Amino acid sequence: MRYLRLYRAFGSNSLARAMEFRAQFVMGIFVYGVWSVVSLLFINAVLGSVPAVRGWSRSQMWVLYGSSVLLESLCWGLLGPNMARFAASVRDGTLDLALTKPVAVQFWVSTRLVDINGVFNAISGAILIAVGLRDSHLAPSPGQWLCWLELMTCALGIAYAIWFASVTVCVWAVKLEAIAVLFEPMMQLARFPVGLYPRGWAWWLTWALPIAFLTTFPAQALLGRIESKYLWISPLLAIVLIALGNRFFRFALRSYSSASS
Repeated sequence: MRYLRLYRAFGSNSLARAMEFRAQFVMGIFVYGVWSVVSLLFINAVLGSVPAVRGWSRSQMWVLYGSSVLLESLCWGLLGPNMARFAASVRDGTLDLALTKPVAVQFWVSTRLVDINGVFNAISGAILIAVGLRDSHLAPSPGQWLCWLELMTCALGIAYAIWFASVTVCVWAVKLEAIAVLFEPMMQLARFPVGLYPRGWAWWLTWALPIAFLTTFPAQALLGRIESKYLWISPLLAIVLIALGNRFFRFALRSYSSASS
């Protein structure tokens, strides 16, 4: 409960900062909306002249893309500012402050900042999902929605573990701030089902780089096409990756040289 109260305080502070620059806040939402529309136009251009591509119709692709937009929005809104700031905190010594706090260091550096614009863009993802389901003439049952929610929660955990592990490298390579943007290509891959990629890529995009767990499987849950085994593999994978990421971060901190030292 202490961590929940602390995270609520982080969110309140971030909202207050965003409201100090309201024009920038509104413009940020507009830019996110334009970005989503452009991506939808691309999907329509690809699937506009064919009924389906490898078993995915246009409306089903909208469900998947909506899940992708929602996940990306949460990632960039809840995690993005902290991942982008991590390298600078190592370089300028701000990480020293986190080490003195009576909370878990990883929690502090991962949740301190929130991009409200990014979080609000999740609404457009939810709208895309609703439109895709309507055009597919599907009405998911409460159980399917619960499966989707479970898989999306696990997807957020998996994305966080991979992203945080990548920026942790900055403890050794302080000037490698650009490593935070490596997450963007991974999310771009997740905008399409793994079955659309060349044959032989599916295994790698499922188990080596778990792209399929980010959006393909959640979308399949809503479409009634999910294999039941992924309902327990997904949370297990998220837990394992987060635990490994935490160990890696603790190991990296052993090499951290305080700015005051």
